[in-house]
Amino acid sequence: MIEFIFKKKDDALKLQANLNKSLLQSWFHETLFQHKIHYNLSIEVSPFFKEKEKLFKGFAQFILNEKCMEWAEKALKEFFYYEDEHEIDQILEIVSDMRMGERPELLQLLNEWDEQAYVEESLEMIIEGKSPISFDSFSTFRLKKLHERLVHIVELAIDEYKMEQEYQMFIHMLREYLASKEQKINTIHLYSTPFGFRFFDEDLKEVSREELTKAIDKRLLTNHPLYVDSYTIAPLLSLAPNKICVYGSSEHSLIRTLQNIFEERIDVLPINYFPDTLLFPSMDIAQE
Repeated sequence: MIEFIFKKKDDALKLQANLNKSLLQSWFHETLFQHKIHYNLSIEVSPFFKEKEKLFKGFAQFILNEKCMEWAEKALKEFFYYEDEHEIDQILEIVSDMRMGERPELLQLLNEWDEQAYVEESLEMIIEGKSPISFDSFSTFRLKKLHERLVHIVELAIDEYKMEQEYQMFIHMLREYLASKEQKINTIHLYSTPFGFRFFDEDLKEVSREELTKAIDKRLLTNHPLYVDSYTIAPLLSLAPNKICVYGSSEHSLIRTLQNIFEERIDVLPINYFPDTLLFPSMDIAQE
């Protein structure tokens, strides 16, 4: 028999629910300790390896699926002093994405580490004793490395959140600029290449880099030099076309940014929709 003592009733019931999935029998009851109500969960575990394995896995899943996000929220409030619930929710969503493996660009900033194995091994080290296990003490001291990792994940999520906020402000600023800009051309065609975009006018005549540079509103680069790409975004904003046809993949990060800025003005088409015959003459000249 293994006994856990919890300060929070919800923790005891959630662990019991996880163990029930593994068909482990357990008993829940309240107890008085140091004049405070605590919650005990007694678990029947036979000496057989499979029974202990069920306990380890059920306990680890409880920690990783139930407690980690709670601890991440606590870190946000107590270590980083976040109070706004909307901001907290946004950052926790990024933390959750990371823990689900959905933010590979952020996960590569973390060392690879088997969280489940760490939790299981930490539990295995103490269950041989006959004394009840204080869950709160166990999670604070035995799982210290997990808490430290969660704080690191939260730090990364905060940085990502701030970058996303800056990006949204950037998009909003450029939309406002575009709304105030007089249209200088009706349609622009953009052809995606590994080295950037080639510009074609509404008659599918290629626009030279020199012509694009002359068209750029210099205030864009003067007022926002860190944000505006002078090669693609600045010419498009300066020309303020009514329609932009982009030939390429919507997975391209710059194309996604263009979609966010120009919204209904932009259409993304398969790259093979652009006439090849219009590309080759320029390519031949470049090779000469």
